[in-house]
Amino acid sequence: MKRRAAMRMLLGGFAAVLLLGGCGGGGGTPQSQGPAPAGPVSVLAWTPPTTYNDNVPLDPARDLDFYEIYVRRDPNFTDSDLPLVQIAAVAAGSPVTEFTLELIPALPAGTQLYVSMRAVGIDKQRSAYMAPLPWDRS
Repeated sequence: MKRRAAMRMLLGGFAAVLLLGGCGGGGGTPQSQGPAPAGPVSVLAWTPPTTYNDNVPLDPARDLDFYEIYVRRDPNFTDSDLPLVQIAAVAAGSPVTEFTLELIPALPAGTQLYVSMRAVGIDKQRSAYMAPLPWDRS
């Protein structure tokens, strides 16, 4: 039971970065959300968590089910926000560590957006939100 409560804080030390790339797809991670974008892309890249909040070891391939990506026009993510996309935590036996944001089918309008994500365990417990990252789409 201790592990279940700790899952909510899974991403406390979660590292993610928003990379702006040239043209093309997402760099090797299988993504089935739609056709590859034309032109420059923005890739959200992260390191999967390796421990629960209470420092109990976590195996991303065994303990995580998927990630949820959230996008808003402000950095104030709440529990009532709905994810815009879910990404499997593991694909072809390897941890998934990046996603091309332009593949999200229904992005909010605007050139300045904020991106956050949560990890979801196999027990369906969600982590806390990752610190929001600004995304300048101009």
